Amino acid sequence: MISFMNILHVGRESMMKMKKKFVLAGLLAMCSLGSIIPASTQADDNPTPFADMRDHWAKQAVAKAIQKRYVDGYDDGSFRPENYVTGAEFVKMVVTATKLPVSGATSGTDWYVPYVKAAVEKGYLREDAINTDIFLNKPISRLQMAKIAVTATDPTLQQKEVNISNEGVMFTATSKGLVQGLERGELAPQGNTTRAQSVTIIERILSVNNGEKLEVDKYAVSSAELALKRTNLFSMIPVFAGKQGQGYEWSPEKLVLETADGKFKGQIDEVVVIDMADPNDPNRGLLGNINELHWFAPYHEGEMPLIKDYPDSYVILVKSHVDYVKDTNAYAENGKVGFAIYGFKSPDPDALDNGVLNTLTSVFRNKRGDMQCMILPKSGFLTQSDISITLNAPARPPVMDSTRTITSIYVPKK
Repeated sequence: MISFMNILHVGRESMMKMKKKFVLAGLLAMCSLGSIIPASTQADDNPTPFADMRDHWAKQAVAKAIQKRYVDGYDDGSFRPENYVTGAEFVKMVVTATKLPVSGATSGTDWYVPYVKAAVEKGYLREDAINTDIFLNKPISRLQMAKIAVTATDPTLQQKEVNISNEGVMFTATSKGLVQGLERGELAPQGNTTRAQSVTIIERILSVNNGEKLEVDKYAVSSAELALKRTNLFSMIPVFAGKQGQGYEWSPEKLVLETADGKFKGQIDEVVVIDMADPNDPNRGLLGNINELHWFAPYHEGEMPLIKDYPDSYVILVKSHVDYVKDTNAYAENGKVGFAIYGFKSPDPDALDNGVLNTLTSVFRNKRGDMQCMILPKSGFLTQSDISITLNAPARPPVMDSTRTITSIYVPKK
Protein backbone atom coordinates (compact mmCIF):
# COMPACT_ATOMS: atom_id res chain seq x y z
CA MET A 1 0.00 0.00 0.00
CA ILE A 2 1.42 3.41 -0.83
CA SER A 3 0.54 7.06 -0.52
CA PHE A 4 -1.16 8.97 -3.29
CA MET A 5 1.92 10.95 -4.20
CA ASN A 6 3.94 7.79 -4.75
CA ILE A 7 1.83 6.80 -7.72
CA LEU A 8 3.50 9.63 -9.63
CA HIS A 9 6.65 7.56 -9.85
CA VAL A 10 5.69 4.77 -12.19
CA GLY A 11 8.11 3.61 -14.83
CA ARG A 12 7.52 4.97 -18.31
CA GLU A 13 7.93 1.49 -19.83
CA SER A 14 5.13 0.05 -17.67
CA MET A 15 2.82 2.91 -18.59
CA MET A 16 3.52 2.57 -22.30
CA LYS A 17 2.61 -1.10 -22.20
CA MET A 18 -0.63 -0.30 -20.48
CA LYS A 19 -1.50 2.46 -22.94
CA LYS A 20 -1.18 0.06 -25.83
CA LYS A 21 -3.85 -2.15 -24.30
CA PHE A 22 -6.60 0.39 -23.85
CA VAL A 23 -7.51 3.68 -25.44
CA LEU A 24 -10.07 5.64 -23.44
CA ALA A 25 -11.62 9.05 -23.98
CA GLY A 26 -9.13 11.75 -23.11
CA LEU A 27 -6.27 9.29 -22.65
CA LEU A 28 -4.68 10.12 -25.98
CA ALA A 29 -5.54 12.49 -28.80
CA MET A 30 -7.79 10.40 -31.00
CA CYS A 31 -9.75 10.60 -34.16
CA SER A 32 -13.37 11.50 -33.68
CA LEU A 33 -15.91 8.68 -33.79
CA GLY A 34 -17.12 9.90 -37.14
CA SER A 35 -13.69 9.32 -38.63
CA ILE A 36 -13.46 5.84 -37.16
CA ILE A 37 -16.46 4.51 -39.03
CA PRO A 38 -19.03 6.37 -41.07
CA ALA A 39 -22.52 6.59 -39.62
CA SER A 40 -23.96 5.26 -42.84
CA THR A 41 -22.29 1.89 -42.28
CA GLN A 42 -23.97 1.46 -38.90
CA ALA A 43 -26.45 -1.44 -38.81
CA ASP A 44 -30.00 -0.66 -37.76
CA ASP A 45 -29.72 -3.06 -34.85
CA ASN A 46 -26.39 -1.67 -33.69
CA PRO A 47 -26.68 1.66 -31.86
CA THR A 48 -22.89 2.00 -31.74
CA PRO A 49 -20.43 2.69 -34.58
CA PHE A 50 -18.47 -0.46 -33.69
CA ALA A 51 -18.91 -3.65 -35.69
CA ASP A 52 -17.92 -5.84 -32.74
CA MET A 53 -20.82 -4.45 -30.67
CA ARG A 54 -23.59 -5.43 -33.12
CA ASP A 55 -24.69 -8.56 -31.22
CA HIS A 56 -23.18 -7.76 -27.85
CA TRP A 57 -25.35 -7.69 -24.71
CA ALA A 58 -23.88 -4.30 -23.66
CA LYS A 59 -24.42 -2.42 -26.92
CA GLN A 60 -27.07 -0.08 -25.50
CA ALA A 61 -24.90 0.86 -22.51
CA VAL A 62 -21.89 1.40 -24.76
CA ALA A 63 -23.94 3.62 -27.07
CA LYS A 64 -24.91 5.81 -24.11
CA ALA A 65 -21.33 5.93 -22.86
CA ILE A 66 -20.03 7.01 -26.26
CA GLN A 67 -22.65 9.75 -26.41
CA LYS A 68 -21.62 10.97 -22.96
CA ARG A 69 -17.97 10.87 -24.06
CA TYR A 70 -16.45 9.06 -21.10
CA VAL A 71 -15.24 6.13 -23.20
CA ASP A 72 -14.17 5.71 -26.80
CA GLY A 73 -13.26 3.03 -29.29
CA TYR A 74 -10.02 1.96 -30.93
CA ASP A 75 -8.66 3.55 -34.09
CA ASP A 76 -9.35 0.36 -36.06
CA GLY A 77 -13.09 0.88 -35.62
CA SER A 78 -13.54 -1.68 -32.83
CA PHE A 79 -14.61 -1.34 -29.21
CA ARG A 80 -13.20 -4.67 -27.92
CA PRO A 81 -15.85 -5.10 -25.22
CA GLU A 82 -14.19 -8.16 -23.67
CA ASN A 83 -10.83 -6.48 -23.11
CA TYR A 84 -10.02 -5.97 -19.46
CA VAL A 85 -9.88 -2.58 -17.74
CA THR A 86 -7.32 -1.46 -15.17
CA GLY A 87 -8.18 0.35 -11.95
CA ALA A 88 -6.80 3.62 -13.27
CA GLU A 89 -8.89 3.38 -16.43
CA PHE A 90 -12.06 2.58 -14.51
CA VAL A 91 -11.48 5.52 -12.15
CA LYS A 92 -10.96 7.82 -15.13
CA MET A 93 -14.26 6.72 -16.67
CA VAL A 94 -16.19 7.11 -13.40
CA VAL A 95 -14.71 10.54 -12.67
CA THR A 96 -15.44 11.70 -16.23
CA ALA A 97 -18.96 10.25 -16.28
CA THR A 98 -19.92 11.81 -12.93
CA LYS A 99 -18.38 15.12 -13.98
CA LEU A 100 -16.01 15.57 -11.05
CA PRO A 101 -13.68 18.56 -11.43
CA VAL A 102 -10.23 17.49 -12.62
CA SER A 103 -7.13 19.65 -12.47
CA GLY A 104 -3.72 18.91 -13.91
CA ALA A 105 -2.31 17.39 -17.07
CA THR A 106 -4.33 14.41 -18.30
CA SER A 107 -1.87 13.30 -20.96
CA GLY A 108 1.60 11.86 -20.89
CA THR A 109 3.01 9.28 -18.53
CA ASP A 110 1.08 10.51 -15.51
CA TRP A 111 -2.28 10.99 -17.28
CA TYR A 112 -4.15 9.14 -14.53
CA VAL A 113 -3.01 11.30 -11.57
CA PRO A 114 -5.66 14.07 -11.85
CA TYR A 115 -8.45 11.49 -12.07
CA VAL A 116 -7.19 9.51 -9.10
CA LYS A 117 -6.79 12.72 -7.10
CA ALA A 118 -10.36 13.75 -7.93
CA ALA A 119 -11.69 10.33 -6.93
CA VAL A 120 -9.81 10.38 -3.63
CA GLU A 121 -10.93 13.92 -2.80
CA LYS A 122 -14.57 13.04 -3.51
CA GLY A 123 -14.40 9.83 -1.50
CA TYR A 124 -14.91 7.40 -4.37
CA LEU A 125 -11.53 5.92 -3.62
CA ARG A 126 -9.47 5.50 -0.45
CA GLU A 127 -5.90 6.74 -0.73
CA ASP A 128 -4.55 3.76 1.19
CA ALA A 129 -6.26 1.35 -1.24
CA ILE A 130 -4.03 2.32 -4.17
CA ASN A 131 -1.32 -0.16 -5.04
CA THR A 132 0.55 1.32 -8.00
CA ASP A 133 1.42 -1.83 -9.93
CA ILE A 134 -1.98 -3.48 -9.49
CA PHE A 135 -3.92 -0.26 -9.97
CA LEU A 136 -2.17 0.70 -13.18
CA ASN A 137 -1.23 -2.57 -14.81
CA LYS A 138 -3.71 -5.22 -13.67
CA PRO A 139 -7.39 -5.65 -14.56
CA ILE A 140 -9.67 -4.21 -11.89
CA SER A 141 -11.55 -6.90 -9.97
CA ARG A 142 -15.33 -7.02 -9.66
CA LEU A 143 -14.93 -6.31 -5.94
CA GLN A 144 -12.81 -3.19 -6.55
CA MET A 145 -15.28 -2.05 -9.19
CA ALA A 146 -18.17 -2.60 -6.76
CA LYS A 147 -16.40 -0.56 -4.06
CA ILE A 148 -16.11 2.43 -6.36
CA ALA A 149 -19.70 1.97 -7.54
CA VAL A 150 -21.19 2.00 -4.03
CA THR A 151 -19.12 4.98 -2.89
CA ALA A 152 -19.96 6.90 -6.06
CA THR A 153 -23.68 6.50 -5.27
CA ASP A 154 -23.70 7.04 -1.49
CA PRO A 155 -22.50 10.29 0.14
CA THR A 156 -22.33 8.56 3.53
CA LEU A 157 -19.82 6.02 2.24
CA GLN A 158 -17.75 8.84 0.75
CA GLN A 159 -16.86 10.02 4.25
CA LYS A 160 -13.33 8.97 5.18
CA GLU A 161 -14.31 7.74 8.64
CA VAL A 162 -16.89 5.31 7.23
CA ASN A 163 -15.67 1.82 6.41
CA ILE A 164 -17.47 -1.05 4.74
CA SER A 165 -16.33 -4.67 4.53
CA ASN A 166 -15.78 -6.48 1.26
CA GLU A 167 -18.88 -8.58 1.94
CA GLY A 168 -20.83 -5.44 2.76
CA VAL A 169 -19.72 -3.88 -0.51
CA MET A 170 -21.05 -6.77 -2.58
CA PHE A 171 -24.33 -6.90 -0.66
CA THR A 172 -24.87 -3.16 -1.04
CA ALA A 173 -23.92 -3.22 -4.71
CA THR A 174 -26.24 -6.12 -5.55
CA SER A 175 -29.10 -4.76 -3.42
CA LYS A 176 -28.96 -1.47 -5.34
CA GLY A 177 -28.72 -3.24 -8.68
CA LEU A 178 -25.29 -1.75 -9.37
CA VAL A 179 -23.75 -5.20 -9.69
CA GLN A 180 -25.50 -8.26 -11.02
CA GLY A 181 -24.31 -11.81 -10.73
CA LEU A 182 -22.78 -14.01 -13.35
CA GLU A 183 -24.40 -17.39 -13.90
CA ARG A 184 -27.08 -18.09 -11.26
CA GLY A 185 -26.03 -15.25 -9.01
CA GLU A 186 -22.31 -16.05 -8.84
CA LEU A 187 -20.54 -12.96 -7.48
CA ALA A 188 -16.95 -13.77 -8.53
CA PRO A 189 -15.53 -10.84 -6.49
CA GLN A 190 -11.98 -11.55 -7.66
CA GLY A 191 -12.98 -11.88 -11.29
CA ASN A 192 -11.64 -9.37 -13.79
CA THR A 193 -13.73 -6.56 -15.24
CA THR A 194 -14.18 -6.02 -18.98
CA ARG A 195 -14.78 -2.81 -20.91
CA ALA A 196 -18.40 -3.80 -21.48
CA GLN A 197 -18.95 -4.53 -17.80
CA SER A 198 -17.27 -1.27 -16.81
CA VAL A 199 -19.51 0.82 -19.01
CA THR A 200 -22.61 -1.05 -17.82
CA ILE A 201 -21.72 -0.41 -14.17
CA ILE A 202 -21.04 3.27 -14.81
CA GLU A 203 -24.40 3.67 -16.54
CA ARG A 204 -26.00 2.15 -13.45
CA ILE A 205 -24.07 4.57 -11.22
CA LEU A 206 -25.45 7.47 -13.23
CA SER A 207 -28.98 6.05 -13.07
CA VAL A 208 -28.86 5.67 -9.27
CA ASN A 209 -27.48 9.19 -8.89
CA ASN A 210 -30.41 10.41 -10.99
CA GLY A 211 -32.83 8.82 -8.54
CA GLU A 212 -33.72 5.81 -10.66
CA LYS A 213 -34.38 2.38 -9.18
CA LEU A 214 -32.49 -0.40 -10.91
CA GLU A 215 -33.49 -3.95 -11.64
CA VAL A 216 -32.02 -6.27 -9.03
CA ASP A 217 -30.59 -9.74 -9.61
CA LYS A 218 -32.28 -11.71 -6.82
CA TYR A 219 -29.78 -14.55 -7.10
CA ALA A 220 -26.85 -12.15 -6.70
CA VAL A 221 -28.48 -10.48 -3.68
CA SER A 222 -29.07 -13.89 -2.12
CA SER A 223 -25.44 -14.91 -2.69
CA ALA A 224 -24.15 -11.61 -1.31
CA GLU A 225 -26.37 -11.81 1.75
CA LEU A 226 -25.16 -15.35 2.45
CA ALA A 227 -21.55 -14.16 2.24
CA LEU A 228 -22.21 -11.20 4.54
CA LYS A 229 -24.70 -12.60 7.06
CA ARG A 230 -24.39 -16.38 6.59
CA THR A 231 -28.06 -16.40 5.67
CA ASN A 232 -30.28 -15.20 2.85
CA LEU A 233 -33.37 -15.35 5.07
CA PHE A 234 -34.02 -11.61 5.08
CA SER A 235 -33.82 -11.02 1.34
CA MET A 236 -35.70 -14.17 0.36
CA ILE A 237 -38.75 -14.27 2.68
CA PRO A 238 -40.69 -10.99 2.92
CA VAL A 239 -42.03 -11.53 6.45
CA PHE A 240 -38.44 -11.71 7.77
CA ALA A 241 -37.56 -8.32 6.26
CA GLY A 242 -39.20 -6.36 9.09
CA LYS A 243 -37.48 -4.18 11.67
CA GLN A 244 -35.28 -6.09 14.08
CA GLY A 245 -35.46 -5.41 17.80
CA GLN A 246 -32.73 -3.35 19.45
CA GLY A 247 -30.12 -5.74 20.78
CA TYR A 248 -31.67 -8.58 18.79
CA GLU A 249 -30.30 -7.77 15.36
CA TRP A 250 -29.02 -10.68 13.32
CA SER A 251 -25.24 -11.00 13.37
CA PRO A 252 -22.91 -13.85 12.35
CA GLU A 253 -21.09 -13.37 15.65
CA LYS A 254 -24.24 -14.55 17.45
CA LEU A 255 -24.25 -17.89 15.66
CA VAL A 256 -21.75 -19.44 18.09
CA LEU A 257 -23.24 -21.21 21.12
CA GLU A 258 -21.02 -22.06 24.08
CA THR A 259 -22.72 -23.23 27.25
CA ALA A 260 -21.93 -21.60 30.59
CA ASP A 261 -20.63 -24.89 32.00
CA GLY A 262 -18.00 -25.04 29.25
CA LYS A 263 -19.06 -28.53 28.20
CA PHE A 264 -20.55 -27.76 24.79
CA LYS A 265 -19.65 -25.49 21.91
CA GLY A 266 -20.96 -25.35 18.37
CA GLN A 267 -22.16 -22.93 15.76
CA ILE A 268 -24.56 -22.35 12.92
CA ASP A 269 -22.65 -22.29 9.64
CA GLU A 270 -25.42 -21.13 7.31
CA VAL A 271 -29.18 -20.71 7.14
CA VAL A 272 -30.12 -21.07 3.48
CA VAL A 273 -33.54 -20.33 2.01
CA ILE A 274 -34.65 -22.11 -1.16
CA ASP A 275 -37.62 -20.89 -3.20
CA MET A 276 -39.49 -24.07 -4.09
CA ALA A 277 -41.38 -22.30 -6.87
CA ASP A 278 -38.11 -21.53 -8.67
CA PRO A 279 -36.56 -24.54 -10.42
CA ASN A 280 -33.45 -22.43 -11.08
CA ASP A 281 -32.86 -21.45 -7.46
CA PRO A 282 -29.06 -21.79 -7.13
CA ASN A 283 -29.36 -23.46 -3.71
CA ARG A 284 -31.94 -26.05 -4.69
CA GLY A 285 -29.29 -28.75 -5.05
CA LEU A 286 -28.47 -28.51 -1.32
CA LEU A 287 -31.68 -30.44 -0.57
CA GLY A 288 -30.70 -33.54 -2.50
CA ASN A 289 -33.62 -35.54 -3.90
CA ILE A 290 -36.60 -33.28 -3.21
CA ASN A 291 -39.01 -36.10 -4.03
CA GLU A 292 -37.94 -37.84 -0.82
CA LEU A 293 -38.58 -34.93 1.55
CA HIS A 294 -41.65 -34.78 3.80
CA TRP A 295 -43.09 -32.04 5.98
CA PHE A 296 -44.48 -32.72 9.44
CA ALA A 297 -48.17 -32.38 10.31
CA PRO A 298 -48.67 -33.20 14.02
CA TYR A 299 -51.82 -35.32 13.79
CA HIS A 300 -51.75 -36.36 10.16
CA GLU A 301 -52.63 -40.01 9.60
CA GLY A 302 -50.52 -42.09 7.26
CA GLU A 303 -47.44 -40.98 5.34
CA MET A 304 -46.49 -37.36 5.91
CA PRO A 305 -47.03 -35.01 2.92
CA LEU A 306 -44.21 -34.44 0.44
CA ILE A 307 -42.76 -30.96 0.03
CA LYS A 308 -42.70 -31.37 -3.76
CA ASP A 309 -46.48 -31.09 -3.72
CA TYR A 310 -46.24 -27.59 -2.17
CA PRO A 311 -44.06 -25.58 -4.55
CA ASP A 312 -45.50 -22.24 -3.43
CA SER A 313 -43.28 -22.29 -0.36
CA TYR A 314 -39.82 -21.63 1.04
CA VAL A 315 -37.55 -24.29 2.52
CA ILE A 316 -35.15 -23.14 5.24
CA LEU A 317 -32.07 -25.37 5.48
CA VAL A 318 -29.79 -25.02 8.51
CA LYS A 319 -26.15 -26.10 8.47
CA SER A 320 -24.39 -26.40 11.82
CA HIS A 321 -21.47 -28.15 13.47
CA VAL A 322 -20.27 -28.97 16.97
CA ASP A 323 -16.78 -27.97 18.10
CA TYR A 324 -16.79 -30.12 21.22
CA VAL A 325 -18.88 -32.06 23.73
CA LYS A 326 -16.93 -32.57 26.94
CA ASP A 327 -19.66 -34.44 28.84
CA THR A 328 -21.86 -36.85 26.90
CA ASN A 329 -24.04 -37.36 29.97
CA ALA A 330 -24.96 -33.69 29.77
CA TYR A 331 -25.13 -33.16 25.99
CA ALA A 332 -25.96 -35.45 23.08
CA GLU A 333 -23.35 -35.99 20.39
CA ASN A 334 -25.66 -35.39 17.46
CA GLY A 335 -23.36 -32.98 15.64
CA LYS A 336 -25.90 -30.15 15.66
CA VAL A 337 -26.66 -26.83 17.27
CA GLY A 338 -30.38 -26.40 17.77
CA PHE A 339 -31.98 -23.69 15.64
CA ALA A 340 -35.63 -22.70 16.02
CA ILE A 341 -38.00 -20.05 14.68
CA TYR A 342 -41.02 -18.96 16.71
CA GLY A 343 -43.93 -16.68 15.88
CA PHE A 344 -45.84 -18.57 13.18
CA LYS A 345 -49.15 -20.32 13.70
CA SER A 346 -51.77 -22.13 11.67
CA PRO A 347 -55.10 -20.40 10.98
CA ASP A 348 -56.72 -23.85 10.69
CA PRO A 349 -55.05 -26.69 12.65
CA ASP A 350 -57.51 -29.25 11.29
CA ALA A 351 -56.54 -28.36 7.73
CA LEU A 352 -52.88 -28.72 8.71
CA ASP A 353 -53.56 -32.21 10.06
CA ASN A 354 -55.26 -33.05 6.79
CA GLY A 355 -52.20 -32.12 4.78
CA VAL A 356 -52.71 -28.42 4.05
CA LEU A 357 -49.45 -26.52 4.59
CA ASN A 358 -50.47 -23.35 6.43
CA THR A 359 -47.66 -22.64 8.91
CA LEU A 360 -43.95 -23.15 9.52
CA THR A 361 -43.13 -26.79 10.16
CA SER A 362 -40.19 -29.19 10.03
CA VAL A 363 -38.89 -31.15 7.04
CA PHE A 364 -37.36 -34.63 7.17
CA ARG A 365 -36.21 -37.35 4.82
CA ASN A 366 -36.69 -40.68 6.60
CA LYS A 367 -37.63 -39.73 10.14
CA ARG A 368 -38.35 -36.50 11.93
CA GLY A 369 -35.17 -34.78 13.09
CA ASP A 370 -32.82 -36.28 10.50
CA MET A 371 -32.47 -32.84 8.87
CA GLN A 372 -32.22 -29.30 10.21
CA CYS A 373 -34.83 -28.06 7.83
CA MET A 374 -38.20 -26.24 7.80
CA ILE A 375 -40.83 -25.26 5.27
CA LEU A 376 -43.01 -22.13 5.21
CA PRO A 377 -45.83 -21.50 2.72
CA LYS A 378 -45.69 -18.17 0.89
CA SER A 379 -49.18 -17.33 2.13
CA GLY A 380 -51.98 -18.68 4.31
CA PHE A 381 -50.12 -18.56 7.65
CA LEU A 382 -50.59 -16.35 10.69
CA THR A 383 -47.90 -14.61 12.74
CA GLN A 384 -47.66 -13.26 16.24
CA SER A 385 -46.49 -9.69 16.84
CA ASP A 386 -42.89 -10.75 16.41
CA ILE A 387 -40.79 -13.58 15.04
CA SER A 388 -37.95 -14.92 17.19
CA ILE A 389 -34.93 -16.99 16.20
CA THR A 390 -33.18 -19.02 18.89
CA LEU A 391 -30.22 -21.33 19.36
CA ASN A 392 -30.00 -24.18 21.86
CA ALA A 393 -27.67 -26.96 22.90
CA PRO A 394 -28.68 -30.67 22.72
CA ALA A 395 -28.86 -30.97 26.51
CA ARG A 396 -29.90 -34.10 28.38
CA PRO A 397 -32.27 -33.49 31.33
CA PRO A 398 -31.88 -32.16 33.92
CA VAL A 399 -29.22 -30.01 32.18
CA MET A 400 -30.66 -26.79 30.72
CA ASP A 401 -30.42 -26.42 26.93
CA SER A 402 -29.04 -22.86 27.12
CA THR A 403 -31.66 -21.48 24.73
CA ARG A 404 -30.69 -18.03 23.52
CA THR A 405 -32.72 -15.64 21.38
CA ILE A 406 -30.43 -14.19 18.74
CA THR A 407 -32.91 -12.25 16.61
CA SER A 408 -36.36 -10.73 17.06
CA ILE A 409 -38.30 -9.28 14.13
CA TYR A 410 -41.36 -7.07 14.43
CA VAL A 411 -44.26 -8.06 12.19
CA PRO A 412 -46.33 -5.06 11.04
CA LYS A 413 -50.07 -5.32 11.63
CA LYS A 414 -52.09 -5.79 8.46
